[in-house]
Amino acid sequence: MEDTKIKPPVRSYVVTARIDKKGTNSTSEGTAVLKGTYSEGTKSFSYTLEYQDLEPVSIMLRSGAKGTFGSLVKEMYKKADENSVLLPIKGGFVLTPLQERNLLRGLWFVTINTPVRSPEISGILTLKQQQ
Repeated sequence: MEDTKIKPPVRSYVVTARIDKKGTNSTSEGTAVLKGTYSEGTKSFSYTLEYQDLEPVSIMLRSGAKGTFGSLVKEMYKKADENSVLLPIKGGFVLTPLQERNLLRGLWFVTINTPVRSPEISGILTLKQQQ
């Protein structure tokens, strides 16, 4: 009998995050929603983010346990001048093995910083496997 290895299925995920004051215990009225996808086959993560009722200075993807400052994964937006950003903010990148492991373990979150607070609001990314 031959040794046959069964390859695990390559999964794709729908990624979402509801970003609001609950993540930071602030009094901010601002909210944001991140919608994205992740493919284990290509290791590519893509996203679209929209916000309202706040003027961000920077928007970051971070990785870490709940309640921690976490480490920077990617800066999604940084205010360069007085012109306001065009919504939605879109982007994507290819993940390293460590980034993939942390994303799949539910350790990624989004923080939105304003001139008043850093972070103003935040929210955890959740993954739902696609059929």
